[in-house]
Amino acid sequence: MRIFGKVFILFILSTILIYLWSVEADLPEQRVQAEDNHSGSTIGGIEVESLDKDEIITLLNKNIEEWKETPTQLLEEDIEIILNPEWFVFDVETSVDDYFKQTEKPWFAFWKDTPVVHIPLQFTMDAELIDLVEGNSLLNKEETLGNIQTNVSVLSKEPIQAVFLDLSVFDSERIAFSLHEISVGNENLSDFIAALNGQVIPQGQVFSFLDKTKDVNSLYSDEMVDYIASMLYSVILQTDFEIVERHSQGKVPTYLEPGIEANIDLNANKDLKFLNKGNPAVLKVSLKDSSLLVELYSLPAETVGKYEVRDTQVVKPRTIYRYSSDLKAGEESLIQEGSPGLKVTVYRIISDKKGPYENEEIVSQDYYSPTHRIILKSSLTPETTPVVDPDLEIDLNADGLPDMENGNSDSNTPGKNSGNPDNNSSDNDSADEDTNTDEESGKTSSEDDLDTLPEGSYYDKAGNIITPK
Repeated sequence: MRIFGKVFILFILSTILIYLWSVEADLPEQRVQAEDNHSGSTIGGIEVESLDKDEIITLLNKNIEEWKETPTQLLEEDIEIILNPEWFVFDVETSVDDYFKQTEKPWFAFWKDTPVVHIPLQFTMDAELIDLVEGNSLLNKEETLGNIQTNVSVLSKEPIQAVFLDLSVFDSERIAFSLHEISVGNENLSDFIAALNGQVIPQGQVFSFLDKTKDVNSLYSDEMVDYIASMLYSVILQTDFEIVERHSQGKVPTYLEPGIEANIDLNANKDLKFLNKGNPAVLKVSLKDSSLLVELYSLPAETVGKYEVRDTQVVKPRTIYRYSSDLKAGEESLIQEGSPGLKVTVYRIISDKKGPYENEEIVSQDYYSPTHRIILKSSLTPETTPVVDPDLEIDLNADGLPDMENGNSDSNTPGKNSGNPDNNSSDNDSADEDTNTDEESGKTSSEDDLDTLPEGSYYDKAGNIITPK
């Protein structure tokens, strides 16, 4: 009987010890380590030891309101997303009840000190915040939401770091590339390549060439910046990415087809922007001997894209004349030789790898002005020698003088009395136009006509014979 009593007492003591051990073992799982050095227990990073329940609730609500006055930021590399404080709904009373449960001493542990605990504030996240994180295919959803949970539960005001997926663990393929010899400039491209190589293009986000290269743009010539942007643009045209902004250079490039080049101008805010509507993609930029290789990798897709330059129209140049008094009369000089311009239309075709599906769209219509031919001519009038018409030199009456005047109204004509100084030119002209000399009779034709008229008759102004009745 004594042995049974001793066993029973040993059993009771063992049970109590096991219970105490289990309680102590469970506490760390329900506590969070405080980031600051609090000497007493905390809820959400706020020291609440020695306060009753109502005082703790009042204190926590006050700190929550102060925390909401400064919105929290979610950092994605160089992108900051502001988290709306209203996306977090705190359950203060449940948090306080949990605190008292963990700090309450059992009756059999009266000799122990009140435990120091650090528990988080309990809260729920709005569905809009969860959709924001889950909608970004580039983020590790679980780890990013876990970081938000940890920081908000202690009312941290520090920016929350988003966690990106490690794309290297996924099977990816090259969906587009462009390889062309570098025909402009002689700069070392190491800085530019470092700025673009490995850039991740998330789903649903706009990629800005200026933003990604703003730290190195000033190190390179405008021609080199345009060249690299054009190479990237030719790659994007091979995908279903949406072109948000692109500017033509206005002149036919030497390294790509017309319509495929891009122009970047920081001062004029001319950028190259595009939107990734599909899976996350990774940009790869490298040198291959004297050529630049731009590649785009992403998860395997069901479609493939390409571009075509069509509807090419040649625009003929004009000839422009300029005048100068510095040149001799009749002299001219070629200032600029002309060259034709172009009109082109760029199409993008997205087709299914396995089926007949195909979609074609016009991406851009570009115009390249012709170079007009410019000629400088003398503004001076050249001296001219009068040209005599041979027809005016005919002498049918063999009097040694031309039958018609050669621009000299004072010259003598047949039938004119050149020896009579009283005859003026107008009388002579009138005589020449109205009469012809009859060499045989010595009379004029008008005199002969007068001899044959009936008595009393006369000529009217129209040359008709008028006979009075």
